[in-house]
Amino acid sequence: MKYPLFLLLLFFSTAAAAQTFIHPGGLHTQTDLDRMRTQVAAGAHPWIDSWNALTAHPKAQNTYTAAAQANMGVSRQRASADAVAAYLNALRWYISGDTSYAACSRKILNAWAYAVNQVPSGQDIPGLMGIAVYEFAVAAEILRLYPNWSQADFNQFKKMMTTYLYPNCHDFLTRHNNACISHYWANWDICNITAILSIGVLCDDTAKFNEAITYFKSGAGNGNITKAIPFLHPGGLGQWQETGRDQEHALLGVGMLATFCQIAWNQGQDMYGYDNNRLLAGAEYTAKYNLWQDVPYSTYNNCDNVLNFWASEQNSGGRGRLQRPIWEMIYNHYVVRKGLSAPYVKAMAEVNRPEGFEHDDNLGFGTLCYTLNASASPYPSSPAPSIPTGLKATASVGKVWLRWPPVATANGYNVLRSTTSGGPYTQIATFRGTFPLYEDAGVANGTRYYYVVSAINQAGTSSNSPEVNATPAATGTLPAGWSRQDIGTAATAGTAGYANVNNGTFVVGGSGAGIGGTADGLGYVYKSVTGDVTITARVAESTWKGGGSQKTGIMVRESLSANAIAFSMTSGDGGVREARFGSRTSTGGTMGFQTGNAYTRTPTWFRLRKAGNTITAYQSTDGTTWFAVGNPVTVSMANAYYVGLAVSSNSSNLNTATFDSITVD
Repeated sequence: MKYPLFLLLLFFSTAAAAQTFIHPGGLHTQTDLDRMRTQVAAGAHPWIDSWNALTAHPKAQNTYTAAAQANMGVSRQRASADAVAAYLNALRWYISGDTSYAACSRKILNAWAYAVNQVPSGQDIPGLMGIAVYEFAVAAEILRLYPNWSQADFNQFKKMMTTYLYPNCHDFLTRHNNACISHYWANWDICNITAILSIGVLCDDTAKFNEAITYFKSGAGNGNITKAIPFLHPGGLGQWQETGRDQEHALLGVGMLATFCQIAWNQGQDMYGYDNNRLLAGAEYTAKYNLWQDVPYSTYNNCDNVLNFWASEQNSGGRGRLQRPIWEMIYNHYVVRKGLSAPYVKAMAEVNRPEGFEHDDNLGFGTLCYTLNASASPYPSSPAPSIPTGLKATASVGKVWLRWPPVATANGYNVLRSTTSGGPYTQIATFRGTFPLYEDAGVANGTRYYYVVSAINQAGTSSNSPEVNATPAATGTLPAGWSRQDIGTAATAGTAGYANVNNGTFVVGGSGAGIGGTADGLGYVYKSVTGDVTITARVAESTWKGGGSQKTGIMVRESLSANAIAFSMTSGDGGVREARFGSRTSTGGTMGFQTGNAYTRTPTWFRLRKAGNTITAYQSTDGTTWFAVGNPVTVSMANAYYVGLAVSSNSSNLNTATFDSITVD
């Protein structure tokens, strides 16, 4: 039996080595390209609408000039821009028949093919270079149809891919710059496996193609689909690995992994369907959350202890910006081609239609490229949206915050304002996105403002919502029992003021040498307390003008001396988003830190609780669900002490933070 088995294995090995690739077969097959050309020529919707957006884009012009360099890593962003231009010009040539666009694409690809003479190096490389590499490869996969791209030039381009660019991508996936294996977010791995897959197709290289497929299924890093989508929840939802980081990167990763699956599909490999359509679960989850609907969430952590306790940007416009044109590809495969249910992906495709282009990381114009039939992709996809309801206006200092429930089918909103009830109203903002909130910073304290909002989509605009009003307030003196002092070294004197709005609002400014080490330097607004106390505060917003370990948050101090026993719950430090629980348990001792959510952004909530000799720190994104930060700390300190609000810039500059909803009990 061993001999026949050996022959069988040899047969499959030989068959794999002799695999015939489909060309063109990157993002688009011949059938795809012909469909685009036919539908555009007929002026058919929705293809023509996306085509019109493409022809207007600066990177789709035949006058585009590349900036090729020997080391592509000198500017991976410029390399990516040039690759996108080559792709769009190649697409424009094939659809329109105008060879001037093919000539432009050829000029871009040749410029890089003959300039590159080394494996790329530079910032974030190996790593993010994979984005430009896959974009160059899929551009060339279209242009290979152009008869005036000479074989010599095409061979030179493929040589660049295999000799210089592939080693960079392969090195990242095998070594990860010597970092711990889960250090890099999913999109880093994904761009590199997509690059290697694309090189395999372009260069008829089965080994490279299979390397990428294998990594997708079982790779060590976060490009492995089971790690990119680490948690499966009921209802066909799969939590994306970067959901707790920010939505921009979550959407980037979903879109690039769909690109990987599309290229594999065009070569007869169904990675879309792998692991029971796991990509669809991740796309549905991400779409639902960015439609401003609630999703289940499990804490995500990695070897760097990022402790993403919650889905990011729950209360900010980073959620639902509609910046990534990724949905038509996913919708048309799973829903139109495969007949599966994907209500949130479908809804995202509809509010984005016709897809254009926003960012070089995702190639865009999906309505043109992936729409399979018009009846499944109507444009507009729904009537004008319904009238927004439930609008709320919250006054603060120098601004008013507006919030309302999201309107189904809306892809943007108008915000209107008046100083007279009932109007007339002046439109102060219009924006594209699903996020149902707005900050009006163009107000005068003490003036009452009246607001209405209307919802927008491709079919029109709703009527105005019912009116609400709010009166922003200026700060005055601190309330009774509260004081302000600079602690330790502070090159610029701090500031503090209070306004009786939004459950009491403090605006605190501070410079200082920083919070930490054996002594602190900060601006402190505080009150005296005794015994067991819990202080809770919402950090509504912060301005960051310092550097290094600048911090904003709440603090417990035994005294106002710089080297006092002290405990802090703050955000700041790297990227001004890292939450940390600081503790100095002896006078003049070194403050230690325990990490909280490494992606903590305002608005956010902090809490410090002293119970007996134990101090416990917490953080929350909504003031309702709380997460303990690190472990409680035991300390022996005086029964009388201080609690308050802390701002430190770690420089001579003044940072400012707005706190509200403060309780001390």
